Amino acid sequence: MERKEGNNLEEKKVDLGLGAIAQNWIQSFLKQIAERLEKMEEVLVVDRIEGDIAICENRKTKKMQSIHIADLPRNVEEGNILKWQDGKYEIDASKEIENRIEQKMKDVWK
Repeated sequence: MERKEGNNLEEKKVDLGLGAIAQNWIQSFLKQIAERLEKMEEVLVVDRIEGDIAICENRKTKKMQSIHIADLPRNVEEGNILKWQDGKYEIDASKEIENRIEQKMKDVWK
């Protein structure tokens, strides 16, 4: 009977170890999903290109961020609207028109 209890104790230790590993894996997985979802909602405007770096403004937060030009579409230029899609940045033509109209409205009021 003692041996049986010893085995149960060992089994409980293994279960606790696997439970902690599974919990850590799940937390890591959920964090990765949250980061990807946040990136998918991100809309960036290319403010300027300095060498091999594009300086972009996040339309939602108004924060500036630098993105290596190699990580962007080849034909990217100042004023382009970028969205994260399928694991890469793409130029969003529908937002491009919206951005041009917004800029023209700002120019009218100057």
